[in-house]
Amino acid sequence: MAISKDVSASLSDKYEGEESNMIKKRVYVIWDDEYHPEATYTAITHKLFNNDKWELTTTYKARDILYLEQVPDLVLNWTIGRPLGVEPDLSLEEQAQMKKLVEGGMNAMYIHAGLACIQDNTPIFDIARGRFASHPEPHNPVYCCALPGSAHLILKGFESFVDPDEHYFCKVDVENVTPFLCSISDAGTEIAGWTQEVGKGRVCCMTPGHNAPMLAKMETLLSNAAAWCVGEL
Repeated sequence: MAISKDVSASLSDKYEGEESNMIKKRVYVIWDDEYHPEATYTAITHKLFNNDKWELTTTYKARDILYLEQVPDLVLNWTIGRPLGVEPDLSLEEQAQMKKLVEGGMNAMYIHAGLACIQDNTPIFDIARGRFASHPEPHNPVYCCALPGSAHLILKGFESFVDPDEHYFCKVDVENVTPFLCSISDAGTEIAGWTQEVGKGRVCCMTPGHNAPMLAKMETLLSNAAAWCVGEL
């Protein structure tokens, strides 16, 4: 049966109305430090979040998250959120507040430098379940591939890639996370991506991402990770 123009137009208006009334997910992006400038992350951040699904806010300070009236759906940590010489480290009490937010349903991503300066046996380590340990000085080609046997949803549509990058080696609590990504360079082989749930919050960590070209190749992983964190994948 053919649909009349009036009914078709009505359905179209209804759909457009529903689209415009969609509740966007709130994402807070923490970026910029001495070694990881904002400019490195600008293009990929806007590519990931400048659409009808997200309400994007950026900040230099992780501490800002603790004073928001509305808890974000997702916090993406490109950096540690303590600008050098400007902002002191989060106290253990503040870290505990952050962990409580995640346990209550705030989701988090820690990418590359977001894993730096995390101390063992702290609330932030409890969230990330991993931390930066070391990296070789030169930027070697780093080959990123799915962990053999992993069928994590974040790998949907993913194809292996290689690009020069700062190859992070991390301490990871492998018994309490779900690894899904590996990184390989002349310096060795390392777990490069893992997820975990902390209370009601979902957390995804990935170690590549020092350089903009590497971040561009990570777009599928990053987009999937954001969707997985907020329960849309």
